[in-house]
Amino acid sequence: MVKITGLGLWIASAAAAFGQGSFGQIAFGGCWQTTLTLINQNSAATANVTVAFYGDDGAPLSTPIQGVGSKTSYQFTIPPGIRQGVVLDNADASSAAVEGWASVVSMSDVSLAGQGSFLCRVAGRPDYQAVVPLNAPKSSPCLVPFPAAANPVILIPFDDASYTTSVAIANTTAAPQNISIEFDDSSNNPLLKDTLALGPMQHVAFATTDRYAQLAGARGVVRIFADPAGAAVLGLLFNPTGPFTTILPVTQ
Repeated sequence: MVKITGLGLWIASAAAAFGQGSFGQIAFGGCWQTTLTLINQNSAATANVTVAFYGDDGAPLSTPIQGVGSKTSYQFTIPPGIRQGVVLDNADASSAAVEGWASVVSMSDVSLAGQGSFLCRVAGRPDYQAVVPLNAPKSSPCLVPFPAAANPVILIPFDDASYTTSVAIANTTAAPQNISIEFDDSSNNPLLKDTLALGPMQHVAFATTDRYAQLAGARGVVRIFADPAGAAVLGLLFNPTGPFTTILPVTQ
């Protein structure tokens, strides 16, 4: 991204695979490094894990993994009660930033918890970093989720008055989706509506004012009309001086 543009996990698989969740954004190259940390919550069983990486076009994404090399998917085991980190990093800082999303499944019925960490490192200034939780396929990663709704809406507050808001959305299913989004101001007045056509496993990430110039100077709420069981959503808020923080989505 450098505001997400320039910067999950659920995948349809064999019956023996268990979906664990999604990270709606990964980034490597340029200033970016992403670390995916997973914890085996079972105290007795080993977790056999596959992390698969996808680009904006939904195709498998060749991703550099520290100590392993470039892979479109990475298989490993996590012993009972242990955490393991997967660091996505291109050693060439002059390379262009690449973005996408990641899917995690387990070949055993073992529950995983985890988080993704985005690090931006630029010479001559402090490192900036933000952390997001693993997005489970049937829930939003919000701290206090709303009760399940028949037609779920994923909400993200945005602020393009003092900051720059970025949004990432991944279609984590094998079917195309037309995802409607709506921006409302702080008084709940509609500012604009759009529809994002995402093919199977496709991903989109953008700074809101880059895509919708009329949002400059506005703040309010983004409403994303999608089921979190089939879409991974992430927001980041960038200070003009460089630091950024996570915006956790809430499912309504």
